[in-house]
Amino acid sequence: MTLAAERLAAEWAAALGIPYDTESLRTAYYAQLLHLGSAQGTDDPELLSADAQRLLLGWVTALGAPAEIAMGPGTLPVRQAAGWLAERFGDAARKLAVLFCREADTYVSEHDSPRRAAAREEVQRVLALQQPRVVVAHSLGSVVAYEALWHRPFDLDLLITLGSPLGMPHVFYERLSLGEGNEQSKGQRPPGVRRWVNIADIGDIVAIPRDLPSRFPGIDAHHEVSLGPIASHKATRYLARPEVAAELGHLLSHD
Repeated sequence: MTLAAERLAAEWAAALGIPYDTESLRTAYYAQLLHLGSAQGTDDPELLSADAQRLLLGWVTALGAPAEIAMGPGTLPVRQAAGWLAERFGDAARKLAVLFCREADTYVSEHDSPRRAAAREEVQRVLALQQPRVVVAHSLGSVVAYEALWHRPFDLDLLITLGSPLGMPHVFYERLSLGEGNEQSKGQRPPGVRRWVNIADIGDIVAIPRDLPSRFPGIDAHHEVSLGPIASHKATRYLARPEVAAELGHLLSHD
């Protein structure tokens, strides 16, 4: 496991309130597989690729931005979209959206690109190595995990998705890749998963739509929570929620 993966696993273990060791918790870390170069860290929306700019425009539309935001010549729409995000949700939300769109576009730009397949394969590799009973997936990770579990089914007692954009129209939902013969199963629980729980913060701009079961009837339980205005998408805040502890405790109590 890489140093970045170990650090992430240690952070998640602390948030869950459990001791960290690689026997009990391991992360599938794929960020390096979606890194395209030096512009990766910038939050300037005009430096996004054309496809990533379209993702940003689709996102702000889903968040309720006026229709005229997406109109105009050149890079004007994306500047307006970023400005609207900052005005409505704060500058931290604008930065999050720009960086998220860059990584998301790298993942979904092609239906089965080598980078997309490599990210899924990293999840599948860790599943095969760890043989877990539970998978917890946050943000874009919920999209990668959902696809990975369809492309190569794995027996799980519990899948927990946190701050998931799986149902975001024109950004992820229509672009999901479930593998040959599975496209009609979009929205269903992945094969081999016994229970699927989704948790979304009421102010999380990534978890759109928050009522994910409306598009994913395969979800067994859905919780809308409040993490506070500053950390509404932070993984560790989600992991510390009592709903997560209750789901894990319920599973352990039946051993």
